[in-house]
Amino acid sequence: MTNQSLKPMLNSTELIAHMLRKGITFEAISQTEATTILNKVNYYFKVTAYRSNFPKNTAGQYENLDFAYLIDLASIDMQLRDYLLNLSLDIEHGLKVMLLNLIANDPAEDGYQIVQDFKVNHQSAYNQTLTYLRKNRYSQDLYTKHRDHLAIWTFLEIATFGTLSMFVDFYLERTQTKSVRKVHTYLKYSKNIRNACAHSNPLLINLFSEKEFLRYPSSAVQLAAHQMAIPTNRLSDLKINDLVSLFYLHQLLQSPKMSGHRYQEGLDLIARYHRHEDWYAHNLKLTTFFNLFGQLVEYLTVKA
Repeated sequence: MTNQSLKPMLNSTELIAHMLRKGITFEAISQTEATTILNKVNYYFKVTAYRSNFPKNTAGQYENLDFAYLIDLASIDMQLRDYLLNLSLDIEHGLKVMLLNLIANDPAEDGYQIVQDFKVNHQSAYNQTLTYLRKNRYSQDLYTKHRDHLAIWTFLEIATFGTLSMFVDFYLERTQTKSVRKVHTYLKYSKNIRNACAHSNPLLINLFSEKEFLRYPSSAVQLAAHQMAIPTNRLSDLKINDLVSLFYLHQLLQSPKMSGHRYQEGLDLIARYHRHEDWYAHNLKLTTFFNLFGQLVEYLTVKA
């Protein structure tokens, strides 16, 4: 490409020179160490994404931003994504348990017709599920045994999260079950966190910015936030809105034992953030986020 508006590709030495011009310092980590990191450990675009949390002066240079802070935030963010993805997987499991229990105790259901009815409404999602089953080298026996008469317990076991979400919509329309309606309300928000974590998208960027502004949080999420002692005005941030939904669903669907386990993991993650708390002591965005995150983690101790 010859478009002059495109940014040039730079090697690690050139990238460090560029960061120096932008006011990023190399005190806690030397330029030599930074070169090794960029060449062998992490890449520039991923690491520097976290610079959005730091202010610039009138000359356009970052203030109080060392390269070590970016590396530290990248590590914290990776652990945060792993943690939130585990919560999301817990929710998926709990949701499947709830749906199977409802269907098994419904005398109008036989466990097979509901799958066929879903197929009529969502042919593409159904076909995708069967294709996944057929191509999965570890599930060949399931495909051979069940492809012609797919039971709901088999279908939900192999369904992707997207298909599971569609099934929740379908089942709610089919039955108008109150417990499913409550899950449905929060699932559409919590899945944003799940998808971001599953695709390794950075979370600790654009915190409390206009880029992620939610004008009208739903009344349901406001109610959940109130139970967590999170101010309603904080729900105008998309991530906080979605995180409130995620933690609320986890507490709704999971056992006290699992919640206790995730609570301890959450405390460990908060302790990891505080390892270098002096680096972020004057960063309002980061301190506010982790204060709110602490309240979310504490909610895991509340009996649903």
